[in-house]
Amino acid sequence: MNIETLDVFVEKLQASAVGKPEWVPEKNVFEYSDESIEVLVVLKLVRAAHGVHSMSLLCQSGLFVDMCAIWRCVNDCVAEVFFLLEKYPQQSSNVQKFIKEFFSNSIDNFLSTEEEPVQNKKIISAYARVLSGSEQDEVVRQTISRIHRTNSGYIHASYSHIMEMFGGPSKSFNLTGIPSQEQKQIRMEIVEAATISVVQTIAFAAQRFHLHDLYEDIKKYR
Repeated sequence: MNIETLDVFVEKLQASAVGKPEWVPEKNVFEYSDESIEVLVVLKLVRAAHGVHSMSLLCQSGLFVDMCAIWRCVNDCVAEVFFLLEKYPQQSSNVQKFIKEFFSNSIDNFLSTEEEPVQNKKIISAYARVLSGSEQDEVVRQTISRIHRTNSGYIHASYSHIMEMFGGPSKSFNLTGIPSQEQKQIRMEIVEAATISVVQTIAFAAQRFHLHDLYEDIKKYR
């Protein structure tokens, strides 16, 4: 699936579910006046789609460490959408807490908010439950956790993740990007997987929001 198709789906979700944000002249920003779960879900998917574009560009340049750092962000957005919509329209106390913390990070007070984020393990557990259809699927949960921990190494500049950069004909850290076309092709499979993951999450959101036409459109591409 190409990224352009992903763009079409996320833009259709935005248009159908929440519309466009409004210009707030006194703040010089665009904002949504409705601090709803629907707005939050759409914004997370917009961020995920933007991240997939960045992954593709970084991969083409051989900047694999930064590509995988953004992959962590994309996966986080996907997991959070499943967490938020697990029992939609019902909202657990953790979902309500997540919504409150998210919207507290507005242009007005994102540096001063004291809202506590929801623990990542709760988000991963909800994501695993939706994927597996089971309350206790430890295999799925551990798989998601392993991917999260692996990608966290790219975020926090872990030793083994930095050392991935070294090698090739130059026997250097390839600061301007790893030139190997073979390695780029291998990593592009990650970009493809991320694209599919985000599209599937858009389908999940469309289903939860009862956007049947969008859901059926996405099903054609599966």
